[in-house]
Amino acid sequence: MFAAAVTIAACAGAGTRAELEPRYVAVHNAFAAMGLAQVGPIHRGSLAEGRDTRFALELPAACTTVVAIGGNGVHDLDVTVLDADDKPIARDATTDAQAAVRACPEKAGRFTLLVRMARGGGDFVAGSWTGSGVGKESATPAAVSTASTGAQPGSCEAPIPLEVGSVVGNTRRGWSEHAGDCANSESKEIVYRLVITRRQRVTIDVEATFDSVLYLRRDECAEKDAEIACNDDVSSGSSKRGGARGSRIDEVLEPATYYVFVDGYNSEVGSYRMNVTVADIPSLAEACQKARPLVGRTSGTLSSAFDHGHGSCNLGKGPEALHRLDVPQRARARVVLRSADFSPVIRVRRTCVDEWSEVGCTDKGAKSDEATFVSVLEPGSYGVFADSDDATARGQYSIEADLTVEGGSGVRGDSCGDALPIVLNDGPIDGDTFEAKDDVAGRCTANGAPDVVYRFEVPRRSRVTARFTAEEGEHAFVLSRSCTDRASEIACGTSLDEVLPPGMYSLAVDGTTKGPFGRYTFQLKGKDMTAQEAACRNPPSLVLGQTVTGTTAGAGDRFAESCAGREDMQASGDRVYKLVLASRTRLQLALSTPGHDGVLAIRNSCVDPPQMKSLRTAEAACNNDGPDNRHSKIDVTLDAGTYFVVVDGHQGKNEGVFTLESKVVK
Repeated sequence: MFAAAVTIAACAGAGTRAELEPRYVAVHNAFAAMGLAQVGPIHRGSLAEGRDTRFALELPAACTTVVAIGGNGVHDLDVTVLDADDKPIARDATTDAQAAVRACPEKAGRFTLLVRMARGGGDFVAGSWTGSGVGKESATPAAVSTASTGAQPGSCEAPIPLEVGSVVGNTRRGWSEHAGDCANSESKEIVYRLVITRRQRVTIDVEATFDSVLYLRRDECAEKDAEIACNDDVSSGSSKRGGARGSRIDEVLEPATYYVFVDGYNSEVGSYRMNVTVADIPSLAEACQKARPLVGRTSGTLSSAFDHGHGSCNLGKGPEALHRLDVPQRARARVVLRSADFSPVIRVRRTCVDEWSEVGCTDKGAKSDEATFVSVLEPGSYGVFADSDDATARGQYSIEADLTVEGGSGVRGDSCGDALPIVLNDGPIDGDTFEAKDDVAGRCTANGAPDVVYRFEVPRRSRVTARFTAEEGEHAFVLSRSCTDRASEIACGTSLDEVLPPGMYSLAVDGTTKGPFGRYTFQLKGKDMTAQEAACRNPPSLVLGQTVTGTTAGAGDRFAESCAGREDMQASGDRVYKLVLASRTRLQLALSTPGHDGVLAIRNSCVDPPQMKSLRTAEAACNNDGPDNRHSKIDVTLDAGTYFVVVDGHQGKNEGVFTLESKVVK
């Protein structure tokens, strides 16, 4: 009976995908006339020679006929029905562009239809029918759509069932009704339905001949707000503009019905292969039981890791790998997580399975690719989570643990008598308080906090600044005239900005509390104030309405401006003028520097004020290019008072003749 129907399909002629529709309708109508009814969705795809694909089949406890029809270019199409154990229960034995099998399972359930392109290549369509009584089922002609709804397969109205394995498709045959949040899309999409019955990690990879977009919605296919994941590039979510065309979603999914959209960037369409894999998620207790002991330095990967929760710092939203840190006695502990592939987050728990026992959670470290945990720990075994802050994070990492005695074993620079010599403006200074003892106490630091002591000389009256550029833990500076005399303390804080007379000084890096310690990097800078103070002692006056000419060549670099580039790169000669306003005035200053890139600034104070957090602290206005790098212009309204106008150059060695015009704006 079903052989006759397939013969009808063959007689209808071989052709392209568009020609498959009337051939399929002919088969449907023949089966309907025989009393058979179509069951389940229609399956469509495209295969190259030697490739195969699978579809889910829901079969009743009765005989079911499955027919597959190949299009133009298909010479031998094979179909096989597999049971739940992947064993064949029906197989096509013909060598033709059409294939048909009859499966008669004893029990209803879920089976698999395996379609293989034995010879040739191209499109195909497959469907299944069941029943026996002539005239008992509707003989209504079928379209290539879901029999019950008449909707287009691959749409939200008739999503294609998706199972573990591979499936091929072509978005040219889809609809342009939806778009994902991660990319602009006016293209056509194909929609699949994926049913998850237990919490699993699901990985969906799309290999495409076009710039594909892959997105996932939960429960509500047509609702944009139901989207839970979107990917426009295999490399975790970034919008792609290179040669990559694939897309990938890797998510831990709760039991529910999900809708998978294969779409295109902008208006791109084409063929694709989608691969679906699932993996059961071990419980946190199982993961903790298998945690590797952390001794010294080791490496790992998040490629097959899972997300077992977030830390108290609201970080660690991605997958993590677990390690165990054994602490035999109360000790200082440092654990450093490094990765160039993802943003690392480190979490530490006193009891691995108990989120309330967390003792640390951070993404901060001494370097941008590090996260570091430092603390004093009681004896016991701790759960260490090598975590990530991106749900799509994958890649390699290294993790290193160090333990030392609570009081520290000692380091160079550990005492006043062993202070390390440093020099102003000598570049970054690196140190580490992990092994240090407590020898210095400042008014802003904690008793028992480890410290490292330095000494430096100020040759001339200078503005001295100290700032941390990177650190583990929480450190502070203690600046004093004498390391051994607490009464000589000048300043204490996480940064320093002081004007110091000539002499020797002590600088200690200490802890703000007893617990934080570790590596740090800071810069110690000094700016000679004698030249600036001399220039400010009796500067020439600037009278509004007058034009001043002069040169900055050879004048010396006394000032730095917020609009003259990086402060540490500024080294141009400058001139300063005193401006006195008797009342609130709108004024305009215009600077012309025909031979160099000039800078014009108005300062509230001539000398840099103490505790100057930034160059703008001393300024009322600043302009570099107005309208080009040979002119600068300031138009500002100022209250009555005394101001200082500085003519300078942009960064280094921009100096020479200038003309400064000033006027009151009515």
